[in-house]
Amino acid sequence: MSNSVVKHKRPPLVGFYFRKFTFFLVLFFMLGFGYFVVRTNQYYADEYPIAANSSQSTAIIRVEVLPGGQLVVDGKETTQKVKLLDQADEVSIPVLDNSGSSYEFVQILLTLPAGIASQTQHKVLAIHGVGSSKSYVKDERTIVYEANNVSPFAVISVVAEMPKGTIKLDTGRYIQQSLSQIKGNAWLLLTFIMPSITFIFMILIIAYKVRRTRIDVPDKEVPAPPMAIPPALVGVLFHQKVRSREVAATLIDLAIRGDIVILDRERTFAFGKGRFDQRLLGYEKILLSKIFKNNLSADRLEFERRINDHFYSKKISLVSAGIYALATRLGYFKTNPQRIYAKYRFAGMLGIVLGVAGFFLSVSYFTNPPYLVFFWVGMMLSAIELTLLAYRLPIRTIVGQETLSNWLAFKKYLSNPEPLPYSHDLSEMFQRYLPYAIVLDCEAAWAKRFENHNFALPNWFVTEKNGLGIGDFCLALFPIISYVSRSLVALREPGFE
Repeated sequence: MSNSVVKHKRPPLVGFYFRKFTFFLVLFFMLGFGYFVVRTNQYYADEYPIAANSSQSTAIIRVEVLPGGQLVVDGKETTQKVKLLDQADEVSIPVLDNSGSSYEFVQILLTLPAGIASQTQHKVLAIHGVGSSKSYVKDERTIVYEANNVSPFAVISVVAEMPKGTIKLDTGRYIQQSLSQIKGNAWLLLTFIMPSITFIFMILIIAYKVRRTRIDVPDKEVPAPPMAIPPALVGVLFHQKVRSREVAATLIDLAIRGDIVILDRERTFAFGKGRFDQRLLGYEKILLSKIFKNNLSADRLEFERRINDHFYSKKISLVSAGIYALATRLGYFKTNPQRIYAKYRFAGMLGIVLGVAGFFLSVSYFTNPPYLVFFWVGMMLSAIELTLLAYRLPIRTIVGQETLSNWLAFKKYLSNPEPLPYSHDLSEMFQRYLPYAIVLDCEAAWAKRFENHNFALPNWFVTEKNGLGIGDFCLALFPIISYVSRSLVALREPGFE
């Protein structure tokens, strides 16, 4: 078997919930866009009752314009409103629309909110089977619209352009009207401006904090870990986040210490209990209890059954919480990273909720068409950016910065491209530092340093294959650990990422 190291592609750290969130977000936009199109293109007409004194040959309909711009037809308030144009306040309302009955004579009485009938321009729009139509002023507040020989399919609309300022809007209506007058291109542009401003703002904050908390990158490498701390703490110090790699490194570290055994079988795998050192940390005990429960071993089927039985896992959430808490107690962070990220996540989720609510309210109350929805889309995109970029904010203390600088010197040693000179304990050295290489994202480079040497299989890794070189060992071990760790991390409750 070849001892050459096969470079493996680092699996994308895309969590289970992020995929679900993306799916439902895309679904929401598809449904919302469909509703937007229907709302924009569908012609809405209120159904108005024919006046009580109407007969089969005559119909009389009364329309009243209220001071606030509402339109009332035969005592029924409609969804139509007076349009505030640049030069006039316009009433334009379809009063008779495919009624299904024919009339010899139809009369519509429009009552204005003030004595301005003589100053109002008026006309009647009649199509689809109307013999003749006209409009005239009856008195200072009333305009009459009349039509003769009206077919069952006729559409009759009344139009009245009142002097500008006739309608006195309340605050809510004024805001709605003002927003409705903004052109659609401006709202569409705002959709891109808001996320762009949020992105630039967050990048500037991150750059400012990075500059203030600059990490000294050492020039020289260090051939040994600078201190004896668990690999998971090194990973969270490096990335400020508990990822699947921290869980993977913890599993390998437990195997090296003799607490578990990893079995590589044909197309499957299993874990076996070891001696279980009493010096296990709290989060390590929780992690092992999740894998084994009350059994001495756990194969792939048993592991997948436990994973599929839970949408969330309190134990895995506590693993992340334990790592964050321990790193904070050691003075690496000013505040528990979990709490800081929770604040940004809450702000992001609040922005998304407000965006969704505003989206549907805009579609419901802003018509012809509801361009305001673009504002809410921009808000949701900004909220998503805020949530994702929050993980990039440097939150390490001075102690954390100095400690990370020391570990970066050790990373330079792990990722050094030069092969290691022969030593009788090379195999033991490889596995001892492997968990740290994983959390420092250089496990492939670390393995490559051993490709020219014979490799002794660790006693904690049991396989049916013979003559495995270090490259074959990595190809057998990494997929197992990667699959298990990513599956476990995907079970964390929201707020424990």
